[in-house]
Amino acid sequence: MAIKLAKQVCMAISRMSTSEIANIFEDGNLLFAATAKGISEIVKLCIQFFPEFIRVRPYSKSLPALAVAFRQERTLGLFLKLSSTAKLSLVLGSTGDDSATMMDEAALYFPSFDAVTNVAGAAFQLQREVQWYKAVESWVIPKMRSCYFEREDNDRSISYWTAFVKEHKELIEKGEKWAKDTANSCMLVSTLIATVLFAAAFTVPGGNDNNTGVPLLLGQDSLMTFAISDALGLFSSVTAILLFLAILTSRYEAQYFLYSLPKKIIMGLSFLFLSLAFMLVAFTATLKIVLDERLEWVLIPITLLASVPVALFVILQLPLLFQMVKSTYGPSIFRPEGIWDGVKYTKQD
Repeated sequence: MAIKLAKQVCMAISRMSTSEIANIFEDGNLLFAATAKGISEIVKLCIQFFPEFIRVRPYSKSLPALAVAFRQERTLGLFLKLSSTAKLSLVLGSTGDDSATMMDEAALYFPSFDAVTNVAGAAFQLQREVQWYKAVESWVIPKMRSCYFEREDNDRSISYWTAFVKEHKELIEKGEKWAKDTANSCMLVSTLIATVLFAAAFTVPGGNDNNTGVPLLLGQDSLMTFAISDALGLFSSVTAILLFLAILTSRYEAQYFLYSLPKKIIMGLSFLFLSLAFMLVAFTATLKIVLDERLEWVLIPITLLASVPVALFVILQLPLLFQMVKSTYGPSIFRPEGIWDGVKYTKQD
């Protein structure tokens, strides 16, 4: 409904004289507000009706630079297109000044924009910031990537990446704390599961033959289920411990938050979930051996109760894990959307 109303407004404005239209858009506040708030539909409509305003520079900044400054990937997508080399490039071609401005904005950090990233934890907020920086770096004029950030630091200039690290120093510290706290908590749970499963491996249900040491119930399917699930659970929990230990001993530099640390966190949580699931399968198999001939009816409610922790883990942690996977391995947040794709509105509409 809002888009239809905006279209009607644009159609009404398009019937005005050139001078009247210029007066409406001369300060660029409308396009500035729409770009800063990520209302890509409004930006798209305005430029479709008035293509000349694609070059509007509110506060001496191009619209793509404003989209970078306010971390609005939907708006930025309007100014991207697929080039002949299948790489993203700016529609208008980035000038030297625009490249410098975009690199400046990509290096800066404003905590108030964290909500825009829509990712969990400081580590993944920093990952999104690094993704923005790397994307902008790939779009600007190549020679601008190694230019210097125009700020003075002890009477010397610093590179854009050094400026990025300095601007994000507090977020890097928060990301390090978040990653360490998460790894510590998860490693504690993984260690408890590994301890239980290791002990269970030497206390086989039904006991062992005193002469040979072979389990007395070796031929039963339940015992095989117990043995396999116990072994898989133990291996999964130990793997999770090693991954979380690797997180604790990692180097917490900004570039490592792009892929290295997120991959370890994702794999660690995945193996922790598997170890929990295998532990409960082993528990259920043991109960079946013990109660199979005595209280058969108890198996169903106990099995259902044993599945509750797994379901609870999925409900509580799966959304976080999915968000992490999407942020790390999912499609780029910078998806090009042509301004003139689809129906082109004209004054006659």
